Amino acid sequence: MKNNKNKGDVESFNENWKKREEANYTHWTRGSIENQIQLAFRNHWQLFSELISKDGASTGDKVLEIGCGRGSLSCYFSDAGYDCTLLDLSENAIDLAKEIFKKNNLKANFIVGDANNLDLKDNSFDVIYSIGLLEHFDDVEQTLSEQIRVLNDGGIWFGYIVPKYEKNIQNEYNWINEILRAYKSNIDNTHEEKEKVFRSDFGSERYIPVLEKLGLKNIKSSGVYPVPMISHSIDFPFSLMPRESEKTLVAHLEKMLHSNGKETGMNPWLCKESFGNAFLVWGIK
Repeated sequence: MKNNKNKGDVESFNENWKKREEANYTHWTRGSIENQIQLAFRNHWQLFSELISKDGASTGDKVLEIGCGRGSLSCYFSDAGYDCTLLDLSENAIDLAKEIFKKNNLKANFIVGDANNLDLKDNSFDVIYSIGLLEHFDDVEQTLSEQIRVLNDGGIWFGYIVPKYEKNIQNEYNWINEILRAYKSNIDNTHEEKEKVFRSDFGSERYIPVLEKLGLKNIKSSGVYPVPMISHSIDFPFSLMPRESEKTLVAHLEKMLHSNGKETGMNPWLCKESFGNAFLVWGIK
């Protein structure tokens, strides 16, 4: 979202959440993983949990997800007993998140609100995170300032960012996605194009100085998501393949992650920033 000139992007997000079939997917599950997006969010949750325990955050149980969408990661936090608040500028996204939480007997508070102007008290939350939000801002300082303002002293902040990269792991698999896209177009002439939204190509070096200026400590960053996204459409919202295809792909991706963990000696979801489909920045207030 490009500063205050973001009306077009806000409308685009709302339209995508309202009219796209993919908006109704639930990317959280207590059971076995059935598709690549469930695999991604399970790994997000496992990594975040590990870093909360490992990085010395004095965290309580109050968590805030900003730009929550359907709230897939917050489903994991809620299921683990955290007191969750979900915030999104899109009423359609909040309505969908409410339905998902109700259907799965999960508890949370829901707010339609602006990430640039949070109607929340200072030092209100122990964990704050966003997934795929910050890359939609051209000027990141205002939204980061608001997030750090409402974070408790000793609390931990996560920014999971999906930049417009050209030469990461995804580049090696674009040919597969091009084949799938052509095939989908041939068998489904009604397939609707997604509304375009702004996405930056900023790396972690764009965010870390701002976070330091805002008083965040022990700031770290890493590439994440070191496996490809395979789909006829990998834009927002993610479009899944048929169920059996997804299950076969998941088995392959899990082998790739196992090899990555053995090679790096780290959490298998971590990698070099230039390699992953996204990167994570985190720190303590």
